[in-house]
Amino acid sequence: MLLLVLVLMSTVGEAFAQTFDGEPAAIDEQTQDRASPRAVDVGLYMSPPFVMEKDNRYEGMAIDLWESIAGRLNFKTHYQPYPTIAALLDATASGEIDVAVTNLSITEKRAHRIDFTYPWFDAGLRIMINEDAGVGFGEVVSGLRDSGFLRAYLWLAFVILVATVLSTIYYRRFDPEFPKAWPDALAEGFYSVMSVATSGRAPIRKNLFGWVGRVWAALWLVCGVAVVAYLTSTVTSVMTAISINSQIDSLADLPGKTVGVFKGGVSEAFAQEAILETRAYNDLDGAVAGLLDGDIDAIIADAPVLEYYAHTHQDEPMDVVGPIFEPDKYGFGVSRNSGLTRDLTVEVIWAEESELVERLRTQYFGDDPS
Repeated sequence: MLLLVLVLMSTVGEAFAQTFDGEPAAIDEQTQDRASPRAVDVGLYMSPPFVMEKDNRYEGMAIDLWESIAGRLNFKTHYQPYPTIAALLDATASGEIDVAVTNLSITEKRAHRIDFTYPWFDAGLRIMINEDAGVGFGEVVSGLRDSGFLRAYLWLAFVILVATVLSTIYYRRFDPEFPKAWPDALAEGFYSVMSVATSGRAPIRKNLFGWVGRVWAALWLVCGVAVVAYLTSTVTSVMTAISINSQIDSLADLPGKTVGVFKGGVSEAFAQEAILETRAYNDLDGAVAGLLDGDIDAIIADAPVLEYYAHTHQDEPMDVVGPIFEPDKYGFGVSRNSGLTRDLTVEVIWAEESELVERLRTQYFGDDPS
């Protein structure tokens, strides 16, 4: 019995000694480390409704999801915005930031540079157009030239010039009330010819040749009406053709058009592979300004971003057309130097299984995000 007591006392003494010299101190140190939040540098790219800035704070679906995950992992976040997707990816690849938070599409090319978490949003590309885009004067002239109507117009102009000279000589010789000075006479003759050609009505003048003169005047009026009808029909047909050809309803209508894309975005990569004429912008606001100014014919971008913009800017003539193409998925980009990929992936899966992602989707896009 005495021997048992001595053994117990010896064991307690060793444990007590290790409290000061051994592993328990290390355990306390680890516990203290777990209690201290880890500082994480997060890069952002403004892309409503995923990342937005309001009242000097960031919000949006991607921000809300990140902050929920960061809270569970005891992260202290330091946000750093970047002007383009390309700049955000470069910062993640170089280790300047730990995590890239936005609607970041997961692609093979990007996966060669950075890690990605488990995807948390299904998306794809769509097209935005300006509903009020009309047919410009230059387009009409080009259409008339390509259709061969400009040549006919030149012949009509030649006929009008000849008719002006002949009518001026005629009235100057036989009508005593007609101006005698050549500049005034030619101007009066031109007015008479154009009056018939454009309105089908001749100015009131003295009938110098009786019924023969009336017959010739009537025939001239018929010619004027025919000229007006011809001009109207050709211009209308050309404008209609241009309108039909310039209408954009789907991806098949984009060849030959100039499309706006985002620098470093999947839309830029897709447009380049499709051999489309592009103009790159830093953000959607810049692309919309270009669309309204007529610098571009359409915008290719992530479907949810375009749909959200059109929904929240109903005073602007923007419309999102065509089905989704190039479907992809969003995930958080992770620097390979951070060692956070596994932990973040586990938390994204938790957010999916707990329906947090679905609640956020409904919050920002409604019951039917499509």
